[in-house]
Amino acid sequence: MTPEQRMESVYRENPQGIGRDKLAEMAQVGTKRARTFLRNKRETLETVVSLTDWHVPYEDERAVNCALNFCKAIQPDVIALHEIHDFYDLSRFNQDPARKETLQDELDKATAYLRRLRRYCPESRFILLESNHLDRLRRFLWTEGRPLASLRALKIENLLELQELDIEFRENWHHKGVLFKHGDLVRKHSAYTAKGEFDKEGCAGVTGHTHRLGAFYTRKRGGSYTWLESGCLCDLNPEYISGVADWQHGITLVSFERNGSQYFAEPIPIINGQLIYGGRVISA
Repeated sequence: MTPEQRMESVYRENPQGIGRDKLAEMAQVGTKRARTFLRNKRETLETVVSLTDWHVPYEDERAVNCALNFCKAIQPDVIALHEIHDFYDLSRFNQDPARKETLQDELDKATAYLRRLRRYCPESRFILLESNHLDRLRRFLWTEGRPLASLRALKIENLLELQELDIEFRENWHHKGVLFKHGDLVRKHSAYTAKGEFDKEGCAGVTGHTHRLGAFYTRKRGGSYTWLESGCLCDLNPEYISGVADWQHGITLVSFERNGSQYFAEPIPIINGQLIYGGRVISA
């Protein structure tokens, strides 16, 4: 078999996805050749996955694992991350005194997830977006923790080990007419917030924050626009909500033409730790 045939064979034997290094090892080719092969597999579209509202250590492990396995399967060009951490100990809301996890436990657990995602997607660009829970640290340092505010170790980039994990940190990210941000609006029903964000920003976009899946579509003289709510990857039954939280597990995928301006945006529900994409089931 030729190197190309070996890579094709290995690729087909791993329907859940395979990274560059593993492909190179199994097909007995160089990593550069394996990287080129994987890039050509998705050369017509540039893919961006949004993973939002994990709230570690209150994540739903099956939902998170399913989302990570999806990224492993499709090897997206970009992964937009937001609200991974909860920063529960810094919350101004009432806290459960029986809770045993510390802030360090939360940081360690979230970092372990990110290390696994980086192993799964070594070539993907990771972008961490600012969010309200992440901002709890800043608010704490600007109030009760002011004597600590100058410590470099407590800068978000250092505390979360972003440089080591090759993760960019941004307020938001605008790409080919689509704005990716965490969001700060919450409306009553699915997609209501998406409409509110479109009315506010006047462009296509993807947000989290509401913990709901939703899609708003509109057509104006300037073109057609989509705004998506990305769902969440956290526990759907939090301690601070009485009754049933109107939340949904899910992620969003936006595919862009590499050599054009068209984009295709879709919310992907995760149900009981599983999602369906491209005619196959991807599980936790």
